[in-house]
Amino acid sequence: MAAELDSGQFLALLKRRRSRREFTRQDIDQPKIERALQAAMRAASGANAQPWLYVLIERGTLRDSIREHCERADEDFHKRSPPWLKQFFADHQITPVKQFTETAPLLVAVFGKRDFPFWLQSVWLSIANFINALEVEGLHSLTYTPSLDKQFNKLIGVDESYSCQALLPVGIGNPEEELQPRPRKPLSESVKVLGSDGKLREFEPTLPFEP
Repeated sequence: MAAELDSGQFLALLKRRRSRREFTRQDIDQPKIERALQAAMRAASGANAQPWLYVLIERGTLRDSIREHCERADEDFHKRSPPWLKQFFADHQITPVKQFTETAPLLVAVFGKRDFPFWLQSVWLSIANFINALEVEGLHSLTYTPSLDKQFNKLIGVDESYSCQALLPVGIGNPEEELQPRPRKPLSESVKVLGSDGKLREFEPTLPFEP
């Protein structure tokens, strides 16, 4: 069973968590994925509506069709993107090729129920819980956000009232994958304080922060 974390351990976990695009074919123990799903269900949501649906997609012939849907959608998105975004993709080596849809032992499609209040914000709070809980369990993922249409819902049997927000490969990351540094901005750049005098001022951190 996963051990409880204190605040320092939790921050260390967030620091080491990385998105992974290469996965081994090692199977996942169900209790690990189940605990991560329990964390996802504990997310805050507008009016406690819990407007999310998680679909666990195991290996099988349907994976080929899922990969085709994803790559076709991404190819179209890349073609329609403005020059600055195409350059961003090139700089970060982001391509329409989604090999992880084949290799990861599990794909997790996360849907949101569009007719609930604050459904989009709620779904992403749940996804954040999920990917951080996976790290606790020693599992890895990638926050992939394909532009999938209702045909994808039909393919996997989900009602059209739900919108797919993320397709997350889950498994053990390939230890040989080369991970580029991903430093974080310090609090002094990303946090402001609105004082009692009604004026906005800089935030002055008192704790050390490692990017």
